[in-house]
Amino acid sequence: MKVALIGDMHANLPALEAVLEHARAQKAEAIWNIGDFVGYGPHPDEVVRLLRKAKAVSILGNYDVDVLASPQKSKPKKSEKALAKAWAYDHLSKASRKYLQGLPQEYRLEVAGKRILLTHAGPASPDEHLEPDTPQERLRELAEMAKADIIIFGHSHVPFVRKIDGTWFINTGSVGRPDDGDPRACYAVLEISPRRLQVRHYRLDYDIQRTVDAMRKRRLPELFIQMIIRGRGLDDVIQETKKEAEPVGEPPAEDQNPRLASVLQLARVCKYEEGHTHQVTRLALKLFEQLHSLHKMGEPGRFWLHCGSLLHDIGWIEGQKKHHKTALRIVLDSPLLPFNGRERQIIGCIARYHRRAAPKKKHEPYGLLGDRDRQVVRTLSAILRVADSLDVMHEDRVRDLACRILSDRVTIDCVADRALDEERDQAVKKGRLFEKVFDRKLDIQWHPA
Repeated sequence: MKVALIGDMHANLPALEAVLEHARAQKAEAIWNIGDFVGYGPHPDEVVRLLRKAKAVSILGNYDVDVLASPQKSKPKKSEKALAKAWAYDHLSKASRKYLQGLPQEYRLEVAGKRILLTHAGPASPDEHLEPDTPQERLRELAEMAKADIIIFGHSHVPFVRKIDGTWFINTGSVGRPDDGDPRACYAVLEISPRRLQVRHYRLDYDIQRTVDAMRKRRLPELFIQMIIRGRGLDDVIQETKKEAEPVGEPPAEDQNPRLASVLQLARVCKYEEGHTHQVTRLALKLFEQLHSLHKMGEPGRFWLHCGSLLHDIGWIEGQKKHHKTALRIVLDSPLLPFNGRERQIIGCIARYHRRAAPKKKHEPYGLLGDRDRQVVRTLSAILRVADSLDVMHEDRVRDLACRILSDRVTIDCVADRALDEERDQAVKKGRLFEKVFDRKLDIQWHPA
């Protein structure tokens, strides 16, 4: 018999779909699921419904239990974990809640003469993390307690197989939220017969961007998004983001300039995404400097680009839809900014045109600017679009860059942690304005850090 062993989906539908498709290709005859359907991800109800449709043998995970109990907690803590549980509960249908409430927290069966236990965490406790380096003596104690030949579990989100005194311990790994630094979906295939037992783990690429886009659309916290992107748990992501507060390169001196300090204050009031915004700002200013021989702008242009970059995403305070236009409106109206009307229009337009339609004369207030100022906006927003595309995954992949300017093209050489496939695709899409402004084809190359 061949069985797909899955668990810890954590409401990540694209990852689960990739795993189920792969399991079908492996000719798996059954699916055994050790729980944690929901939590952190954007698709709690869809994950439950898909696993029901697939007729998976399922148990509850500790997170599922906490989510189902979340409405009964009169004073939930205002923490990321509490938020994740409350959000998951609110986005489960009544049918899915009822289904989950009917599931056991462990399941026993016998196949090919082997006694098998499905449990979310260790057999002794729903909160025990079993890792590849768990002491052998502890596993021996758990084997004695479980009275099973094969113990299938998850919870620690780290895949492994160990055999202790005839008892097999199989951690499925996490489908939707790995914690070992590898963001790919993970599951295992168990082949079992009276004379043979074999386990193989698989790591699968899936459409992470689809998951990230859904999380941003649903306004889930950026920390949750980084968990998916980095393949790390919440506590690890919190620590990593603290260490990365100052990305590689010269940080913009916003706090040393009173006018820039006002811009930064507005960004903070609008609850801007700090890491992504400062990365885009660094890249935009670097591009400005590298392209000086083409645009020939001085310090005023650099300052306006600096401001527009810091403010380009502040429209998210009112939601993702048309957030670029919202950013323009906020810049025009905010009493926090010490700018005259012309500067507000220039900076607001730079922020607005970081995405979607290119500047047009029929647009206000762009069309009200003079010819020279309109060209400034076109040039600086073209640079900002490329800088924004180079951090499309919000992962700070690009550590440094340099421009090679030829008669027919501009090549941007990026030093990066890994291949920039998504960034290159976005740069091609968003770089059309850049190509028109500088009358050169845009090319993105990456070099390993």
